[in-house]
Amino acid sequence: MANAERKKILEMVASGRLTVEQADQLMDLLSTRSATDAEKQPEGQRTGEYTQEFIGRIRGYGKGMEKELRAAGLKWDRSDPDLKMYGISAAYIRGLQEAGLGELTVEEIISLKNNHVDTDYVRALMDLDMPDLTVKQIITLKNYGLDGDYIRGLQEAGIADLTTKHCINLKNHEVDAAYIRALREAGLINLTVKQIIVLKTYEVSADEVRAWREAGLNDLTVEHILALKKYGV
Repeated sequence: MANAERKKILEMVASGRLTVEQADQLMDLLSTRSATDAEKQPEGQRTGEYTQEFIGRIRGYGKGMEKELRAAGLKWDRSDPDLKMYGISAAYIRGLQEAGLGELTVEEIISLKNNHVDTDYVRALMDLDMPDLTVKQIITLKNYGLDGDYIRGLQEAGIADLTTKHCINLKNHEVDAAYIRALREAGLINLTVKQIIVLKTYEVSADEVRAWREAGLNDLTVEHILALKKYGV
């Protein structure tokens, strides 16, 4: 592999177009091909210059990727990154579309793949009552370790109109569906996400709420509960 090729790959890593692992794989590939390529090239092109053929080889542009993108219903643009370089196949793209992500850009597809978002994960989220989920929100939920089962549990526990931010905040405060259900069964209904998080932060249990109610405190509010908790009642 020529120094110019190595330099170009390193530039692509620096710009974020390639990961270090992908760069290593590409260098290995070019190293194995360099001898054969050199024999096939005319003398004038064995200088390591950035010929169009070289740039195309580095970036992976070609008919193969164009065919795969078109098979998945996407318009191919020679300025787009090479999806094969990221381990992305036409089947993966079609799977995302069938899961509910209709119109995707090449950059969005790469982001989903790089964040280990598979079609099953997308389908589970799209089946939830969370309208207008964006690719960015899906990736955020994935990175916070949130899946369809966790979110569905929150919804079934009685939290309506869940947003991505709500889910992340509840997860960060270790609030699960069981805790919410227990509070509701103890008489605390129509709680907001913020109120649930406050109760969790102050370690208020459903048993405590039930005991206060049995003692005659039937009109408990969150503010009342926090005051009782503060004074150890």
